[in-house]
Amino acid sequence: MKLIIIAAGQGSRIRSVTDGIPKTLLKLKGKSLLERVLENAVTVGIQEAVVVTGYRSTDLMSYIDNHKFEINIETVYNPDWDQANGLSVLAAKPLIPEGEPFLISMSDHIYDAELLKNIFQSSLDNYDALVGLDFRINNIYDIDDGMKVSVDNIRNTKIAGMSKTLPEFDAIDCGVFKCKFNFFNALEAANESGNCSLADGCNLLIAKNQMGGVDIGNSFWMDVDTPEAFEALV
Repeated sequence: MKLIIIAAGQGSRIRSVTDGIPKTLLKLKGKSLLERVLENAVTVGIQEAVVVTGYRSTDLMSYIDNHKFEINIETVYNPDWDQANGLSVLAAKPLIPEGEPFLISMSDHIYDAELLKNIFQSSLDNYDALVGLDFRINNIYDIDDGMKVSVDNIRNTKIAGMSKTLPEFDAIDCGVFKCKFNFFNALEAANESGNCSLADGCNLLIAKNQMGGVDIGNSFWMDVDTPEAFEALV
């Protein structure tokens, strides 16, 4: 099963820290954000990753070419990197075997290997896609910017709603997904309607009762999206 890593964005909110380099190359305690995602993948047994590049793509590709990772890495360029993140996932579609499930991770989210393992090992029998959910909503850093999620039933975590502006919610999406191949269909339908974020694709599945969640329990994660978030981790 391949892991798609979204690493195409500019990271404008954290530009004062990155000094213009791709955000995923930002080093935290000696390791780049991308390296941390890849190491987690290796730890849980994932052997192949697709890194979606965009902003300053040559810098990112040079970094990958000049480092040895214990995982096979393919890269694909998203020419629409400054638009919705679902387009980055669609850019990776040609590199995912037809009909095979896959994983998605943001490249700027720090999380522990146990979180990825939990989602990696979760079953897609009842849903077309799953996303890691953090129900510890009182402990979320920068919750105003978090992707808020409501569930029908906390035991089976069937997702009922997903939006950054949900007035009532049960959890926050941690940015790691496991999907059937037909998740691409949802993203393509969202793109045709003019909205192609991951959340847009997920909401099409929610309408069909085909979007589920995985409780990440006590696993650590954090979205490194602002200078304040970065400083909190240093």
